Amino acid sequence: MSSTEEPALNSLLTIFNIAKKSDLTDHCRDAVIDGSDLASLIFACMTEAIPIRHFRFHKHHHPEHLVPKDRDREALARNGVGPLSKDAKRFVNKIGQMFEQRRLLNAHLFIPVEYPTDWHLFYFDQRDVDQDRNHWEHGEHIHLMNMITHPRLPVLDLVKKLDEEDRPKLGGGLHIRYRR
Repeated sequence: MSSTEEPALNSLLTIFNIAKKSDLTDHCRDAVIDGSDLASLIFACMTEAIPIRHFRFHKHHHPEHLVPKDRDREALARNGVGPLSKDAKRFVNKIGQMFEQRRLLNAHLFIPVEYPTDWHLFYFDQRDVDQDRNHWEHGEHIHLMNMITHPRLPVLDLVKKLDEEDRPKLGGGLHIRYRR
């Protein structure tokens, strides 16, 4: 590991040892999480190289009204080669809007074996890690919520929410700069 990679990994691992919300907020304000460091942490958990459990959640949400119907597909098939008919164009536009409005949520929950009431959830969707189109002024980022930021949220309730809801609302997380 090079010396430039070490601070990013340390920055990620430090989060697991912070006990006060003000310290966590300060740390996250200055931290940069590298995608390869997050992947290394996940791998270390999976191989039990470290005593932390990892649970992943991936959700693909798209608005129901944009799901193509058989008649939409048929309109494109009937169109053939050449300019699009009104119905075929509607189908193509619907597909474009589906890509625009969909959400691809990735969430990674970490629970130390020794401290099962401690939990840390890192989550993001494709817009958060898009260089050009995300809601945070500092650019690409991931979100963190944990037992410090959400002290009244039991981890089992969080897991149920992530597992059962099509588009879970995960508010109140801290933003952390993210580098792919």
